[in-house]
Amino acid sequence: MKIVFLLTHIPNPRMNKRIGLAKLCGEVVVICVRRTSQDVYEPYYGDVVHEIINIDLPPSKYIFQRILASSKYSNIAGRLLEKYNPEMIYTEGLDSLAIASRYKKKSWCKIIYEVADLRECFIELPHSAVSRLLTYIIKKQELCLFKYVDNLVVTSEKFYDMHYYRLISKDKLIFMPNIPDDEPLRKYVKKSGGVFTIGFIGGIRYLKQMKMLVDAAKTVGCNVLFAGAGETNDDYKQITDYCKDKEYVTFTGKYIYNTDIAKLYGMVDCVYAVYDAGNPNVKIALPNKLYEAVRCCLPIIVAKGTYLSEIVEEWRVGISVSHHDVNDLSRGLKQMMDKTFRDLLINNCKIKSCEIINDKYNAELKKYFL
Repeated sequence: MKIVFLLTHIPNPRMNKRIGLAKLCGEVVVICVRRTSQDVYEPYYGDVVHEIINIDLPPSKYIFQRILASSKYSNIAGRLLEKYNPEMIYTEGLDSLAIASRYKKKSWCKIIYEVADLRECFIELPHSAVSRLLTYIIKKQELCLFKYVDNLVVTSEKFYDMHYYRLISKDKLIFMPNIPDDEPLRKYVKKSGGVFTIGFIGGIRYLKQMKMLVDAAKTVGCNVLFAGAGETNDDYKQITDYCKDKEYVTFTGKYIYNTDIAKLYGMVDCVYAVYDAGNPNVKIALPNKLYEAVRCCLPIIVAKGTYLSEIVEEWRVGISVSHHDVNDLSRGLKQMMDKTFRDLLINNCKIKSCEIINDKYNAELKKYFL
């Protein structure tokens, strides 16, 4: 089967896992956008054709700029789809789904649509009249486009329960939690000794929570590791400027997930995954950091009032703190720095890691690529 991945970004680690799986089943081509202001990743698979479109797609809140940029993306991607003539298109985001649907109208193919983040407006109706109108338009567009979707992939089952149950039947749902593959973590060696270090590993965003970590670490006397580029270039500049002359904070910059992730987790004693819990999507998402932390037997700190915090507390693999109270985070860090308490969480991680197996989920998705 010829499979095209149609993406508005260079494939991230999650999408590279899908590409790696698809490679086992057929010929794969990636059509993707490199955004000037959001240049976080590089293509990972050297044996896969990457058709990279250089367009700076702005956030959807900049409506007119986004429409203009999306139109250019649509024209170029449409021509590339005709060139490669895929039997399946694997995509995410409404911009890409619209392009895939238009292609499907002319040439038969299957479409698999993945959702890793749910739009805020799908969870809570916006307050302003303009935003509500825009939400109405987006939902109408989505309703029309989902007629062409053969299967929906979600990384949190809450996405389906809260929104997508209206658009597609559950028998077409594929749940793919953000569990890491074995190979990237095979060389992981747990940190032993040295100054207690808490790490944020991944695309840097939610700057208030990142700055809160820096401030709390200073209070309790621990080190901070930021691994990864910013979600945008401006985000990265802001946090690096904030940490200027703070010797207890280290930045690694961009990294290649499959080759670097084991080393990065081997540099920390604890994982930081406190996001803005006022964000509706944050309340229901299950990020990859949960599964990576458990697999590496590293306790995790998350935000109270989220689905993630429910799972962390149920599994007893970490603690929850307020996403806007630096004093609460400082208390949490002191608790984590207590070796006896941390060892309890580490033991629970060991127990739970035996249950987190990616093979069964990969086997399920692989059936759709055949």
